Amino acid sequence: MPVLTESSHAHHARLIPHVDQLVVTAEMVGQVPAAVLMDRLDEDHRFIVGQLVPHMEAAEAGLYPALERLLQDTRSMKPMRDEHARLRRLIRELGRLHGKLHAGDFGRGEEFALRRILYRMYAILKVHLAEEEHYLPVLEHNLSDEETAALARALEHATTEPL
Repeated sequence: MPVLTESSHAHHARLIPHVDQLVVTAEMVGQVPAAVLMDRLDEDHRFIVGQLVPHMEAAEAGLYPALERLLQDTRSMKPMRDEHARLRRLIRELGRLHGKLHAGDFGRGEEFALRRILYRMYAILKVHLAEEEHYLPVLEHNLSDEETAALARALEHATTEPL
């Protein structure tokens, strides 16, 4: 298996279990004590900040520009970038609600909002990560071994934080 595909598959294999946990957290909202939910959201936040955001930044800095050059279309990755923008908005809102939960200012409205955010993040990420996998062969068939190795190293470097 080529190095970029191998690296990306390994990285996605580390991300997917945490993405899947977002649904579990959403289903806990309103069903478990606030302390249990806080612990769970703390764990989700560590994943988002330590793994997901660096992954998004690495894709935007390396993978997407390379694909845009190959496809000769600077807007070809716009849908992927737009999904990153949506995720960043959801992450900010998740942080706000997380703060409200820690402050003890968390009512029914916040429960609905938190659940909606977690489900949306999950839905976007499942499709987004699967779509990223389909772009890898385009890169590997059109870039040199050195270029694909450099992209793989950039992804690895961005995501070396332990989960």
